[in-house]
Amino acid sequence: MTRRITSIFLAMIMLLGLLAGCGSNTQQQDGNIDKTTNSASATTNTVNGDLNIVMPEDLATFDPLGTISTIAQNIHRMVYTRLYIDSDEGDMTPVPALAKEFNVISDNEIQIKIYTDWKYSDGSTITVDDVVFCLNRALENPSFKTSMAMVTAYEKVDDETLAIKTSGPAPSIKHALKHTGTSILPQAYVEKVIADKDWSNPVCSGPYMLEDRSIGEYTKVVKNDQYNADIAIPQNNSLTFKFVPESNSRTIQVETGEADLNFNFGTADYARCTADPELKVYEKTGITTFYVGMDTTQKPFDDVRVRQAICYAVNREEILSATAEGIGVHSYCVLPSTTGGHLENPAGYTYDPEKAKELLAEAGYPDGFTTKLLAFTEENKKIAEIVEMFLSEVGIVAEIDLYDSSVRAGMVGAHEVPMLVASWGASPDADLVLPRLFTESAIGGSNLTYYHNDKVDEYLKAAASIYDEKERNGYYQDAVKIIAEEAPWCTLYIKNSLALARADLKGVVLSPETVRNFWTLHY
Repeated sequence: MTRRITSIFLAMIMLLGLLAGCGSNTQQQDGNIDKTTNSASATTNTVNGDLNIVMPEDLATFDPLGTISTIAQNIHRMVYTRLYIDSDEGDMTPVPALAKEFNVISDNEIQIKIYTDWKYSDGSTITVDDVVFCLNRALENPSFKTSMAMVTAYEKVDDETLAIKTSGPAPSIKHALKHTGTSILPQAYVEKVIADKDWSNPVCSGPYMLEDRSIGEYTKVVKNDQYNADIAIPQNNSLTFKFVPESNSRTIQVETGEADLNFNFGTADYARCTADPELKVYEKTGITTFYVGMDTTQKPFDDVRVRQAICYAVNREEILSATAEGIGVHSYCVLPSTTGGHLENPAGYTYDPEKAKELLAEAGYPDGFTTKLLAFTEENKKIAEIVEMFLSEVGIVAEIDLYDSSVRAGMVGAHEVPMLVASWGASPDADLVLPRLFTESAIGGSNLTYYHNDKVDEYLKAAASIYDEKERNGYYQDAVKIIAEEAPWCTLYIKNSLALARADLKGVVLSPETVRNFWTLHY
């Protein structure tokens, strides 16, 4: 099995080398790989240029609560402001945006004062009423409400102050309030577009606003002339986000200058691009876990022994080598090492096909079974193809299908996804990860496996109200152990965060997940 995958892998590398017409030189001293730069501090404030950015998924909606795709959410970050946003240092630290003051009144109340002179793209003023409306809407949304489990309500105090009512201390609230799900829009506008079912003409509160959109092709945003904040100030004229699903095509567009940045850079082109002086590869230890998820309500995956068999059946190191050129780390935990609560291998899984066969036989499948393994991006399809090879060795026949990411939520809701390859970028705070993926209240949102466990809920609830980091992480580790043993996910690996840019593009700041703040980009 190992020889077969290694041969495929070597053949792919040889072919890429021939196509590129250059050797596979990955030496860092070439000067065009950046593993440390994370400062967006610019030497000039001159607005310069219209930039093209390629991405592997198209924007499905301008509703900030209408997608869980971190790729599409990058556009939402540009057109909508929030109380807090990511810093320009690439460390995912929340910094105040619309929030002017933050005051903890008691264990059950936090008050935030906002700037009262910020404008929407239509010239109207952002109000506390808008903020309260949008946050309460997020609180009711299954894709997001678990990120604010301690919040009971958002209320208006006065024309510049809102109150966050909680059931106890809320140590992760600033991280939650920088999520795109908490984006601020006019209440009247949102009520109208919900009624009309038409989000195509957004009223924008962020540094950019929509100029043009062609579904399935691109979304172009330009500087929002009404934006009068002193944070997140654009250093470019416009950003055109181009939908280019094929990884190699995205690379070629940056190589030829047709695009300026690829924030979802594929590892297959890594060696070629690090050797090109006209390009710059940005690299950082990643936080995005690739995994095989299973619908725990469907046979045969409603049997924990089948799910555990999957976890023993796959060789994570081989999958990482074959699909990501080994650029990352294989993973046995649903949390990366940068998130509190991480454990290296909480259930003790190894690559053990014989153990997988034993578990399948115990579950009543001595000869294996036939199922479907779905993917919703080209990258995940490639992973699925290697996973399927390992599954076949233990008798599991997995038919692979690729669908557009826009239909995933509906298919999961209809229980049409028995198995899938997917990924999740984790926050440094486990309170913004585990409740969104492994609780009953997250079903219909980011919980794609329908998994939940009362004991896990108990641990997560206890951790959410504790400020002491060591004590919190102890509860998260207890939850992680149960999740690993019950195996709704078979975690595979965490790929390094990578971005590819033209060498002279300035202001590229890579976080452990992706490039988030595109307003810093300029030549």
